[in-house]
Amino acid sequence: MARSLSTFKIAHLLDVNPSSVANWVDQGLLAAHRTPGGHRRVALEDLVSFLKEHRMPVPKDLEVPPTRILVVDDEPALCQMIARTLRSSNSEYEVIEARDGFRAGQIVATLRPDVVILDLRMPGMDGFEVCRQIKSQDQTKRSVVIAMTAFPSPENEQRIRDCGADAFFPKPLDMDALLGKIKEVV
Repeated sequence: MARSLSTFKIAHLLDVNPSSVANWVDQGLLAAHRTPGGHRRVALEDLVSFLKEHRMPVPKDLEVPPTRILVVDDEPALCQMIARTLRSSNSEYEVIEARDGFRAGQIVATLRPDVVILDLRMPGMDGFEVCRQIKSQDQTKRSVVIAMTAFPSPENEQRIRDCGADAFFPKPLDMDALLGKIKEVV
């Protein structure tokens, strides 16, 4: 479905008169922008928020899937802490955990997460190889890869960025900065 909808499309989806939708926009109840031709357009997310706020049913066609985030780290305590923090920061995040690069590759191939938070040093397949594989596949190359390491260096950062990573964080993680980056990219 399109990311922005016309008032007529919204009216059809909600089984209401198009003038009702235009009135919601004109009254400031429903956020919208105008095209250069003066037509109202409503972002899908704004429409869903409007419907939920006004306790109106959300048609199945409009349901936005949750943001899927994969956390990959061979340290179970850190992996769980990051996952717990993500879940508590936004109930709409679907958080999956993996303890090694091989498992991460399986999850990425099947679930296609929106964001992958990826440790660089892991036994077996390291984060560099996982990132390279994610970014080389048509089905997964749009996943945002956020790399993290306890061994930050300009060389490691350059190497992971060359593999396609979108961001780089040293450990211990600044969770506020990480959460801010995730909000920025999703």
